[in-house]
Amino acid sequence: MAASFQGFRSLIEHSPDAISLIDPHGKVLYASASTTKVFGYQPEELVGRNEWELIHPEDRDDSSRVLRKVLSEPPGPVQWHARVRRKDGTYTWVESTASNLLVEPEIQAILVNHRDVNARRAAEEERQQHADELARANLELKEFAYTVAHDLRDPLSTICGFTQVLAKRAQMAGESKEIPELILHGAARMATLIDDLLSFGSAGAIRPRQRVELRHAVAQAIQNLSESINLNGAKLIVDQLPIVTGNEGHLVRLFQNLIGNAVKYHAEDSPEIQVTAAQRGKDWVIRVQDNGFGIAPENQVRVFEPFIRMANPNVPGTGLGLAVCKKIVEAQGGTIWVESEIGVGSTFCFTILAAEEDILGPLISQGDV
Repeated sequence: MAASFQGFRSLIEHSPDAISLIDPHGKVLYASASTTKVFGYQPEELVGRNEWELIHPEDRDDSSRVLRKVLSEPPGPVQWHARVRRKDGTYTWVESTASNLLVEPEIQAILVNHRDVNARRAAEEERQQHADELARANLELKEFAYTVAHDLRDPLSTICGFTQVLAKRAQMAGESKEIPELILHGAARMATLIDDLLSFGSAGAIRPRQRVELRHAVAQAIQNLSESINLNGAKLIVDQLPIVTGNEGHLVRLFQNLIGNAVKYHAEDSPEIQVTAAQRGKDWVIRVQDNGFGIAPENQVRVFEPFIRMANPNVPGTGLGLAVCKKIVEAQGGTIWVESEIGVGSTFCFTILAAEEDILGPLISQGDV
């Protein structure tokens, strides 16, 4: 048998991997010189032994299944990971690749390539450990911020309540109510910030997903914004929208933020907003287009960062609306971006997974607001 390996042996003798040839039962017929480096055995110490005896008991069943697969589905290759016992008694993680060469006249064996992957597995485990620690730290920070924001509501309500009492007393006494009004204005801004922080903290949370008719989500968002829409004389056109897979509450918040921004940040003309949908593979691309100021190219990525405000500073806002949108879209497996031209307007686009049945809902128009 050894004579038939001569041509093959010259190709693998200098490989850094440990290479062996085994028969269908796992008996080692040949072992390369690198066997010593990987396993500590001299090649001749392995020839004649059953290779599976060196495999960790917990990994033998998987390795046996691989051997049966290699024999039933030639020529392979089939790859798997297992712990193999070194000569010193320690175990080392090995990535093995088996190919069925039993029908090759010069080989007539199963070729197994063993590669030591201890360093790689250690690095992967370390990276995973760091990722887990970072995830825990982020979760703790998020929970802390959520709790603080939530707890600030009660004292803020108390401040507003007593300030309103002082304002009434000042008015009755004929005194200036400018200071109480400033306090109330500041409290209202803080309340908005707290609400936005709570939305930002919960936007990335995993929520149950179900079939959602986007027309219902948009209709609810429009209803929530009706006062602002009417005040600004906004015109809305909502085309046919699909049924998608997502969380309806989050989607209402998403449309409310996008449409609300289009209503608030408008140019001299009255706001004109159009919501459209187009299918792309398994996803839908939803577009919310406006005729506002537009966003410069260098700022089109930054607008999705928390507390970044590129619009008119005279318009009240916290800079968290689009950051919330980004977290909502990404939590549901989509992406969000903006296409914009200064002086023309912006189109905010996001992708969302289509439902199994792509049924288009009826049109929503300004009359539905």
